[in-house]
Amino acid sequence: MNTTMIAVCAVCLIMAILLEKRYGVPLGISCMAAAMAISCLGLGMAANEVVAAYFPSTIVMPLILAMAYFTVFTSNGTSQILASRLMGVIRGNMKLFPWTLFVLSGLLYTFLDGSALRYVIAPLIFSIAETGGLGILMAVSVAYLPFVVGSLNPFIGIDAATRVGILTGMGLENGSNISLALWLEAVLMIVVLHLLIYLVTRSWTVANREFHMENMKEEMTKQQKKSLIVLGITVMFFVMPPVLKSLIPGPFANSLASVFNSYMVFMIGILLILICGLEDWNTMVRRVSLKSVIMIIGVTFLIKTAQQAGLQELCTQVAGSVPRWMIGSVLMLISSVLSFFFAAPAVQPMLYPMAAAMADTPAQAITYLVCVTLGLTVSGISPISNSGAAFLSTVAVNKQEIYSKKMFLLAFAGPVVLAALAATGVLGMVSELFAHWYY
Repeated sequence: MNTTMIAVCAVCLIMAILLEKRYGVPLGISCMAAAMAISCLGLGMAANEVVAAYFPSTIVMPLILAMAYFTVFTSNGTSQILASRLMGVIRGNMKLFPWTLFVLSGLLYTFLDGSALRYVIAPLIFSIAETGGLGILMAVSVAYLPFVVGSLNPFIGIDAATRVGILTGMGLENGSNISLALWLEAVLMIVVLHLLIYLVTRSWTVANREFHMENMKEEMTKQQKKSLIVLGITVMFFVMPPVLKSLIPGPFANSLASVFNSYMVFMIGILLILICGLEDWNTMVRRVSLKSVIMIIGVTFLIKTAQQAGLQELCTQVAGSVPRWMIGSVLMLISSVLSFFFAAPAVQPMLYPMAAAMADTPAQAITYLVCVTLGLTVSGISPISNSGAAFLSTVAVNKQEIYSKKMFLLAFAGPVVLAALAATGVLGMVSELFAHWYY
């Protein structure tokens, strides 16, 4: 572990942020240059090794394809039409919108493939929020936190199976029930966080929009009708293969789900847009926000440099050096930091056993595991993470900068607020209800 290099990375990140704010120097370029210099001079890596090891292809490629794809529906008014129709569902009641869509989206994400569905639900939520005058932070919360609820469900999907597998591998025979307990407690804390955002943003004061049934009959242009058909076909390709894989497991369903990944589905969608004459390729490319892409690449370079210097080991040491009442909170903060550097499935096998080993009682173990779970997921809205980049890609290009700031705010402030709540002992009291499940 090289603490000096980790500290240098932290200083460079802060300096890059200040340079962008004061002089307009792109954050991504500064971070990339710093990462390259630190890795080559401090860690002895060659330039081509740095690029090969650090370039976030799994984030950047889907982001570029999604930007090119979704900006078509924004530019031709299709997203606004859909938002208007959904406004009819809530009857223009913007005060209840954050809760109506929270529940509805949470259910959809729980029972369907959330990784695909977010590309459909998020832009509609953002459009309705903008139309109804809701704040951007509240809109981000409505779009993302139900996704967290769905992804943490203990019954359906690869994430659920992964968590149970990790718990079982730790020697816990009741892994399924423990996973259920983690989900129930996590949902409770996420609802509290959503409520706090609702209160802080004063979303209860947003005026309800006047609604008339004739709004539901708004005439669509021929281009918008074609757009809806293309969007529907894309959604089908996103949702159906994972559903078939769950309902009818076998080689064919597995192959289908493998072929129709996010890359392929976006490529099919773009080809359909071009074939149907909805947009030309040059215009689609021009709408891709290069600034956002460079920012994600640059910051990823820098944080992966810190990872190479031993950031994980440093976080593990920190967790074991605090007072007992702070362990849950510190674990949550550490997990949230790591989720900026790694996908959650990559670090869960390390963090879950570490958290459980630090506990003296079953209730403590469940509390620490919940803290790790929340830390890994809530901070995932950061625009430089996989999930955050996916949600950012559904935002109109000219608004991505302001959305990025609010996403960063939720990614940083969310875990801090939840860590403070965990320190009060609330989570520990709830965990006592499930302590008998832990064996």
